[in-house]
Amino acid sequence: MVSGHLNRRHFVAALAAGGLLSTFSVSAATQTPQVVRRWGSGNTTLAPLAWVDGHVFFNGDKTLGRIDPDLDAITWNVPHHLSSNAVYRPRAAGQSVISGGQRELGAWNMVDGQQRWVHKAILQVGTPFVTSERTYVGDGHELLALGNQSGQIDWRFSDEVDCTASYAPTVADGTVFFGPGNGLLYALNEADGKLKWKLDEKNEWQYVRQMYVSGSMLVAGTYTELLYGIDVNSGKVKWRFKAGNFINSHHVSGDTAYLWSPTGWIYAIDVDTGAVRWKHQTTRYGNAGANWGPMMAEIVTFENQVYCLDMKQMLHVLDADTGRERLRLPFAHDLRPTVLPLSGGRAVMASDSGEVQLAQW
Repeated sequence: MVSGHLNRRHFVAALAAGGLLSTFSVSAATQTPQVVRRWGSGNTTLAPLAWVDGHVFFNGDKTLGRIDPDLDAITWNVPHHLSSNAVYRPRAAGQSVISGGQRELGAWNMVDGQQRWVHKAILQVGTPFVTSERTYVGDGHELLALGNQSGQIDWRFSDEVDCTASYAPTVADGTVFFGPGNGLLYALNEADGKLKWKLDEKNEWQYVRQMYVSGSMLVAGTYTELLYGIDVNSGKVKWRFKAGNFINSHHVSGDTAYLWSPTGWIYAIDVDTGAVRWKHQTTRYGNAGANWGPMMAEIVTFENQVYCLDMKQMLHVLDADTGRERLRLPFAHDLRPTVLPLSGGRAVMASDSGEVQLAQW
């Protein structure tokens, strides 16, 4: 009998650990999605989309804009006047939206799109992490804490290393975690940038590509095939998961980390232990009939489902607890690697021609 204190996800994980739950590679039902609304963005190339308080924010090589998915007209769409493409996903900061590329990072009024400030790169702007008070971003080998109201530098951190901090830091419970590309991970005090601890793993990786905090665990994807679980208070490595090949990205929802490995599997991993809860086969090399295309879009979870967009323009929907594939949604045109699932069998997508689209199935 299953204890009343054991929820479905933990019960499924227990079955998997005991070898009682199969790994999945079966094909799901296929349903053709319909594009029910289109918005021309004015961009040739769109960055990943953002969902903020019931609105979609987009940016690209020319403009930054806001969309209400229930309306035919774009709420606003303004030239961003950046000297290079906006390549980072827009991020919310109070009443501002943060957008930018490698040469500049700026803030625009969320209501009407009026520009508030622009930070010009000292060397090269990396992917930002935004809180309600500050935007944390690598610029060259430094980490800058920019005040969201003014764009002024509140503090900066550098360990005097020669590297380019391209990937985003992350912030949780008063601590900023920063991996600039020198094989070290730094934990800094959010208020003033003072060092709390640092972890040296340069024999294993150079960059930390993506970081999420879940409970007391920092889940860090590295510029190798390793995913790490690191104690946020001590910097001690609790577990390592070897994906078998390069990890493009990973996603954490609740107590589970999801990633796709180029070996042809999606994994669901327990954040606390690093144990595999389930895995789903996407590629059987040599058997084209069972293959997915490689996955370049970030995995997304929504309403206990996992959304995976592959490079064959197929959106796969998996059960978050078991990994069983529920649905396949083939698109008839090329898409950018970004998915915003909505309730009611809908998702906002971005076409390769610069359109933002609402799909229904």
